[in-house]
Amino acid sequence: MRKALIAVAVATALFAVGAFAANFAVNSEDIASGENDVVACAERVDVDFDDPTLNTSTGAWTVAGATVKFLDGASAATSACNGFDAELALDLGATLAAANYSSVGTGSVSGSTADINFAATDVATIHGASVVIDGATLFVDPTP
Repeated sequence: MRKALIAVAVATALFAVGAFAANFAVNSEDIASGENDVVACAERVDVDFDDPTLNTSTGAWTVAGATVKFLDGASAATSACNGFDAELALDLGATLAAANYSSVGTGSVSGSTADINFAATDVATIHGASVVIDGATLFVDPTP
């Protein structure tokens, strides 16, 4: 009798754990995976900062804008990104080792360029730049 009660208790516990776990099922119908190709609207970008100005109170040179040019593989201007928004992120920090990327502004791409204005930034703290295009259509190769 005792063995039967233990077996019933263990079976009840296992059933309860199984029923509890079933409540955490994940439906992944909207999640895609695989090796889908992604095509960029430009092969290269060129970030040209505006002319720096001297902050006379701090003695630091600052910049408050940039023009991003979208280029093809031959370094010629390409209009494939026109109509999209470009977001500029700068790698900012007192030193390169301490720098982190931070978004500073966005601009609409027109005529293969985007003008982006941002808060005046000390040029000595800029260690890099990155550009992200928003709204681009991703190309998916349908072949298996």
